[in-house]
Amino acid sequence: MPNTFGKGAKEHQKVVVVGLSKTGTSSLKVMLQELGYSVCGPKKALLAEVRGGNVAAIDATVEEYDAFEDWPWPLVYKEIHRKYGENARFILTVRKDADTWYRSIESHGYRTGVFNSMKNAYGYYRPFGRKDQFHKIYHDHNSEVTSYFAHSPHLLTQICLESDEGWEKLCDFLGHAAPEKSVPHRNKTSAESKRLRRALNSLIAPIYARLPVR
Repeated sequence: MPNTFGKGAKEHQKVVVVGLSKTGTSSLKVMLQELGYSVCGPKKALLAEVRGGNVAAIDATVEEYDAFEDWPWPLVYKEIHRKYGENARFILTVRKDADTWYRSIESHGYRTGVFNSMKNAYGYYRPFGRKDQFHKIYHDHNSEVTSYFAHSPHLLTQICLESDEGWEKLCDFLGHAAPEKSVPHRNKTSAESKRLRRALNSLIAPIYARLPVR
């Protein structure tokens, strides 16, 4: 049976990118926009609400958009699935291995403003000195997602952009014709901002890395 989840019933569908940050979620956002989806990216205020137990805070935003990526969306896929059922699809973006993901998260930590914490997302201010803990977060999340959809595997696909899984796999999953273009890569942080933030975080990193892990 062909996949008919595409544009014909687009007003009834939701597409949720449930991969953690730094797994290609920004690229997926651009790809989904190219396919005609309105995409909601990270919402720090909603992440704080969800972490505080108010999951219903996402409802209005979920109604407003077709697709979702970055925080808080990897935390609320179960609620969206329960509400939309067969009219939702879920994409687990991954890196080629946990070490690659951790290096990317660590690099992102160096580029993040010193007053911006990763605690609501990952439970830690920064990944510095927390490799084992972040590896566990990565593996546990991916395992939980795949286990949750084990009885409805047609609702989930896993995409690793580093493994040349791009337009064809995404479009086959959602029921679109694949465009003849390369997979986009997105990086919004300016070089000047990177240099300043990296310098400041380089001072913080060795101190934070020595703090006890809780």
